[in-house]
Amino acid sequence: MEDIFGNCCKDYLEGDKTAKITVNSDIAETDYLSAKYLFRDFEEMPEHEQRALLQARGDILDIGACAGTHSLYLQNLGYNVTSLDKSKICCEIMEKRGLKNVVCADIFSYSEKTFDTILLLMNGIGIAGTLANLPEFLDHLRTLLKPGGKIIFDSSDLQYLYIDNEGAFSIPLTERYYGEIIYNLSYKGKKSGNFNWFFIDPYTIEAIANELNFKMQFLSQGSHYDYSACLY
Repeated sequence: MEDIFGNCCKDYLEGDKTAKITVNSDIAETDYLSAKYLFRDFEEMPEHEQRALLQARGDILDIGACAGTHSLYLQNLGYNVTSLDKSKICCEIMEKRGLKNVVCADIFSYSEKTFDTILLLMNGIGIAGTLANLPEFLDHLRTLLKPGGKIIFDSSDLQYLYIDNEGAFSIPLTERYYGEIIYNLSYKGKKSGNFNWFFIDPYTIEAIANELNFKMQFLSQGSHYDYSACLY
């Protein structure tokens, strides 16, 4: 897969402030993700994301750290942060930005140490790919938690995509969970190829968490079906 995020972030850091990723999916119109957003400061983050970061404690694992915006904030507060990303270019960028513990690895095969806090921000929980894969993913993350540790994540309920003209919800009845998406990202003619991701509504994640003997605490609800929460 092409390193879309890494190349876009590298160009931005080298002076191209207009760098942006084209986001195509099977459920929404073409959208764009500006590299500038991936380098934002704490003050520029939405409230639900800020509240999630303020809950982090101890040894922290930032999964899918990308350009390191969350890791840098927490490291500057004095926390011991491990910034994990499978993009080699993103890892090089994070090291240049001053992050001390950068790991280039796939979270599904990572097992080096345990943490007090695991972060899955910017809907990082969707890295599991599909709803059916989520229990196995959460069980893996449990092996990376210290006793009393917690997983902090944010996501959105995509039901808003299915509101009809009269304001009623009309979610299609299919075997696929309505929050599942097939993405294809592109940047300067390079494409990621199709990959699975998902957004999860708060009621479904709470039910899955209970089945796996996690407890769930809501941290914040945003203005547009977005929220942050923690599992412990």
